[in-house]
Amino acid sequence: MTSASEQRGDRAVSDVLAFILVFAIILSSVTLLSMTGLQAMRDYQEAEQLQNAERAMETLAVNFNDVIRYDGIEQRYGELALREGTVRTGDSGTSLTISIDGDPIDDARFDGYGDGAGATVDLGEFTYTSEGDRIAYEGGGLVRSDESESWSLVSKRPQLRCGDETAVISLVRVSADDRSIQSSDGLGFTMSVEDRSSKVYNETSDVDISVEESDYDDAWSSTLDSGNWDAGTCDVGDAGDPGRVVVTLVDVDIKY
Repeated sequence: MTSASEQRGDRAVSDVLAFILVFAIILSSVTLLSMTGLQAMRDYQEAEQLQNAERAMETLAVNFNDVIRYDGIEQRYGELALREGTVRTGDSGTSLTISIDGDPIDDARFDGYGDGAGATVDLGEFTYTSEGDRIAYEGGGLVRSDESESWSLVSKRPQLRCGDETAVISLVRVSADDRSIQSSDGLGFTMSVEDRSSKVYNETSDVDISVEESDYDDAWSSTLDSGNWDAGTCDVGDAGDPGRVVVTLVDVDIKY
């Protein structure tokens, strides 16, 4: 027969074990919640930061694109909060060929562009990268991609309009020094026009834009297959009823 003292000892041991078990459960729950909660907060912060950066880059792009819309504007200024991100500029990047009725624009028809054989237009580079994601200003539009360039999508289309009788191609070409900067602060950017070329091609039937080289193939494929464009081709007329194509290319420098 169990004595009263033994029963009290068993209860004491049970209480201690129960306390240890409850304490362990609480501690494990708090640790798990803190880990998942911190990760969720970190993921949310990174997503919010990229979204804010994309909105800021879009505002900057709208401001910069005034140099395309208005001939009298030669300079534009804007700011971007880097938040530990990196901005990079350069004079290489996506290369396009613009052909009118199958003939690439060349030096004879468009001073300063092309060589009469390939007639490529290099759009240059102005990119913001943070946490492995990249936002790039491409010809007046914006694209998003990851740093490994395994995917890309369009955030803002460049000014490529395809109508029944008229096609308008307006592109910004960044011709800046190859440099980059990383900062946690805001940074100001000044875009200055270095050259502006515009030409109207009358009596045309079609214009074609082809991508020769790009880190953002998916984004450009989407761009050149939307807004009445068919894989980069815009039909603006035929032999009996020809149309016209307006091409404007603006060379700019970006300093910061």
